[in-house]
Amino acid sequence: MKTAIRNTLLISISLVAVYFISLFITEKILVKNKFNGCINCHGEMSGFKTAHSPEKIGCESCHLGNSFTSNKEFAHKGMILIPGNLSDASKTCGVTGCHPGIPERVNTSIMNTMSGVISVNRFAFDELEKPEGLFSVKDLKQSNADNHNRNLCASCHFGNEKTELGPITELSRGGGCNACHLNYSEEAIEQLNSYLKSKGKGQKPKDGKIEFPEIHPQLSLNVTNNHCFGCHSRSGRISTNYEGWFETLLSEE
Repeated sequence: MKTAIRNTLLISISLVAVYFISLFITEKILVKNKFNGCINCHGEMSGFKTAHSPEKIGCESCHLGNSFTSNKEFAHKGMILIPGNLSDASKTCGVTGCHPGIPERVNTSIMNTMSGVISVNRFAFDELEKPEGLFSVKDLKQSNADNHNRNLCASCHFGNEKTELGPITELSRGGGCNACHLNYSEEAIEQLNSYLKSKGKGQKPKDGKIEFPEIHPQLSLNVTNNHCFGCHSRSGRISTNYEGWFETLLSEE
């Protein structure tokens, strides 16, 4: 009798243990009831907005790669380190179920084509009779007007690639979806700086350890003046006007 009770108790404990282990595994490495190797390795990453949390969409929705393996080499093959540039937005941000159609609209917007800037610039250089027409910064020619545009203004468009990790600042130019929607918390910036410092520029850290960030930047609708400043601090000075800044010949005295 005692043996039967003991066996029953052991079986019950085992079933409870299996349940909680299964629950833990489900929460940690399954996304939409499918195995996700990204979560298996990067499950401690935090800082996401709910809509972009790995538990909802995984990591591969934005970064691509292969989520069906835990092998680093296979998992990272084809991965995009900085998604959201217009060159890949149709495969990341703009897929069905996320933001379909938006990348196509952004691609043809004046904040990417710079059509108005190009037409007015060509008109000022007497290369157009009227400051009208549809143009794209990708099709600049070797004329006085276009060379002037290329040297001074052409870096300020959404199609300009964001190639380095870090927040959008007054020195940023372009970056596709990131230009407006990428936000770093103070903790995320601190961890990123520690990571870059420990990694060094092509050099291995002295202690052999790289401090990988565990706080991910956010993608959100929190578009601040800082996001606009990099491109809109010249010409019409829109972003500086919003901050109440203006140019003057007066001294501080």
